[in-house]
Amino acid sequence: MAERTVIRGGQVVCGDPGLGDVRRADVLVSDGRIEAVEPDLGEVDAEVIEAGQSFVLPGFVDTHRHLWQTVMRGVTADWSLLEYFWGIRLNAATAFAPEDIHAGTLAGAAEALAGGTTCLIDFSHCMNTPEHADEALRALQESGVRGVFAYGFYAVPLEAPHFTEHAARLADARRLADGHVSGRVSLGVALTEMGLAPWAATGAEVALARELGALATAHTGCLWTGPSRVREVELLHAGGLLDPDQLHVHCNACNARELDLLAEAGAAVSCTPETELQMGMGYPVIEKLLARGMSPSLGCDITSNNAGEMFTQMRLALQANRARRNQPILDGGDMPEQTHLGVRDVLRAATLGGAEALKLDEVCGTVEAGKAADLVVLRADGLHMRPVHDPIASIVLHGRPSDVETVLVGGVVAKRDGRLTGHDPGTLAAAAERSGERLAAALAPRGGFLPPLPEGLLAMTMAAAETNLAGAPALPA
Repeated sequence: MAERTVIRGGQVVCGDPGLGDVRRADVLVSDGRIEAVEPDLGEVDAEVIEAGQSFVLPGFVDTHRHLWQTVMRGVTADWSLLEYFWGIRLNAATAFAPEDIHAGTLAGAAEALAGGTTCLIDFSHCMNTPEHADEALRALQESGVRGVFAYGFYAVPLEAPHFTEHAARLADARRLADGHVSGRVSLGVALTEMGLAPWAATGAEVALARELGALATAHTGCLWTGPSRVREVELLHAGGLLDPDQLHVHCNACNARELDLLAEAGAAVSCTPETELQMGMGYPVIEKLLARGMSPSLGCDITSNNAGEMFTQMRLALQANRARRNQPILDGGDMPEQTHLGVRDVLRAATLGGAEALKLDEVCGTVEAGKAADLVVLRADGLHMRPVHDPIASIVLHGRPSDVETVLVGGVVAKRDGRLTGHDPGTLAAAAERSGERLAAALAPRGGFLPPLPEGLLAMTMAAAETNLAGAPALPA
């Protein structure tokens, strides 16, 4: 491809998307970076992409995705969080071979690109062997997406585990850090859920992230279990393990003290509206974060459940938070006089907010000179998009993945004229289909993807957490 590209004549979302500054402009890309955003660049020696009646916006940044689960698409559609933990984490994950991890990761990353997501973090917590890790990382690098490969330390309950001790998992992550990670993909770590491993293991995982200078991400505040709930953030703070290079996911059950601590530490939070609303985690905490001066971000979470595109997550985040705020007013017999969270808030969360959460805001998340050319050209000529009175409202409330006409990552065209350029969707779909069929056959003798839940599973899990956290700092009642 040409070293220089100009995207001509589009309606450009300039700078911080939360400001809603949309102007007709040309965007000049040179050597993978945005060189200029000007009303009319005139004749330029560059490949031309005509934007016409299109929006030009920063690529979406997904801050929580389990790409390996793409080969189980739709399996968890009607599941609760407890069923997900039993069916996927304790059951299906044991049947994954390295080639299944590769198929799911590559198909999921390509799906993300097709929908306009140019950057994501892959929370990869099915690392049953070093080969699983190699194939997950290889697929992410092959995809062409920008992102963070978060090596998961969770010990899938295998009959004959390859990793027989926690330290071996840490050593394998160090192995990948030593020359295996390059290009647009960096290494992160995905912490084991607090309580599923001994407190000392949590400390060792955080210590490794600090040693490697890697972003650490964790499922936090997912379970509403009353007084027995593990107060993860307070424990991290008390143990000296909370820091700004952390991305906490969900946080729906976090108390005010925990959210305050996250804000004070400079840590980030990812909200995944679709799974949080479905699986009983609670309302997304976006407004609670904004009230503390934090920058929310969004993720698609699991494509074993829902589609891997950000338009839906923006809409659900917006309307769920409005519903949460409105309901007490309605219950009191009154009518809300105004809305609070707006379309600009959720577009920012899906772009610059995500880049900030991944510590990549100096690289991507906005359309401005000097940033990497991670760009989306979104068609706006369809019946469902016309007329356009408010460009940001049109993008958020009317845009569809099928409107994504062109995608660039670091100036490289990943989608052109509505078609992926670096991958054949049919080939990726066939590989995912083969893995899905193999997994279904392997799991059938056990009762399928969701065998009957053991009676008292939650109580047993909480009891195990209490034992694992026996060495954790004591917290006030």
